[in-house]
Amino acid sequence: MTRVPWHRVFHPLSGADPLTLLRLLRHGSLTPSGWARYAVALACAGTRLPFTLAEAAARPLLPEPEPPVFIVGHPRSGTTHLHNLMAASGAFATVPPVLAGMPWEARGLARVMRPFIDMYLPQTRLIDRVRLGPDVPTEDEIALANLCDLSHLHALYLPRRFEALHREGLLLEGVAPARVAARGRALRSYARAVARPRRGPLLLKNPAYTGQLAWLLALFPGARVVHIHRDPEAVFASTRRATRRALEALAMQDWDAREVDRAILGTYPALARALLRDARGLPPGRLASLSYEALVADPMGELAALWARLDLPGGDAALGRMAGYSRSVRDYEPEGHALDEAERRLVRRRWGPSAAGLRALDGDRARSLAGRRLAGSRTA
Repeated sequence: MTRVPWHRVFHPLSGADPLTLLRLLRHGSLTPSGWARYAVALACAGTRLPFTLAEAAARPLLPEPEPPVFIVGHPRSGTTHLHNLMAASGAFATVPPVLAGMPWEARGLARVMRPFIDMYLPQTRLIDRVRLGPDVPTEDEIALANLCDLSHLHALYLPRRFEALHREGLLLEGVAPARVAARGRALRSYARAVARPRRGPLLLKNPAYTGQLAWLLALFPGARVVHIHRDPEAVFASTRRATRRALEALAMQDWDAREVDRAILGTYPALARALLRDARGLPPGRLASLSYEALVADPMGELAALWARLDLPGGDAALGRMAGYSRSVRDYEPEGHALDEAERRLVRRRWGPSAAGLRALDGDRARSLAGRRLAGSRTA
């Protein structure tokens, strides 16, 4: 029997609380199918409400986690590949899909429901062929979109005002301070709920934090940040393709492809400006940057250099586990990116200077080369 795709029945917003769902209605009326999916999400929120309230009352009593390690980068720049590699080190606590999807009940009901929910996880992501599974580390923006009303994922769910919601969620532009503060409280509460001190610091990946670095480090003093960047033409083509696929699967409103392309085209320079501004003056050991292309060409060299630059935990054992994972996925072939010549020129003109600025963040290549030699001696 063919299984109905999970997202056709349970929209990602099915993990939201009733107040967040009601606030999202200010973004306009839904399509008929959107109303049906919204009704299911609201019913799920109401059913879970006693558990939601009980856990919300208990969370302030939880201890603060040690400063996390965050992975950032423009969407489709390789953040997921880097996340999976670093998670394979065994040096970090990571968040499985069920806890990100049910963030309000991450310490209670979500763990009880996990065996049932895990059965319905798709084998690959909606937007590409990257593997999913019950223990695959999950992006925390999925959780934040259910914990508060400020998330760039809401542009995918409610795309009538796609460009505005996209920029608000990624850049916090023109957003009332109270909403930004609520997003911060949601993230801190979520980190307390999913932290597992005996497993190491949390490893959290979220492209949205690329343009929110100062805000993020104010919330988590002492956190370390890994930034990854990729060839701009590949990023543009992959972002456009993935965004359209996500909209086709998850949108509860009609959307305009031209507005989506315009928003994507304007995002890369804006995120780069924000990241470069916030990175200026950070002390050594807080931020490290690398390119996706270098990571694919020499994964263990780049990872060894990263571990040295940020003094990450796990040592040789972590590098060995990551080497094993890297070998297991070396045959994976990402989808190609086909842009016509006019699109290539447009991306080079609009994104080229920003890409150069991001490459400059990679820093001391001599140290990276030393890391490569170290990794070579360990894996020889």
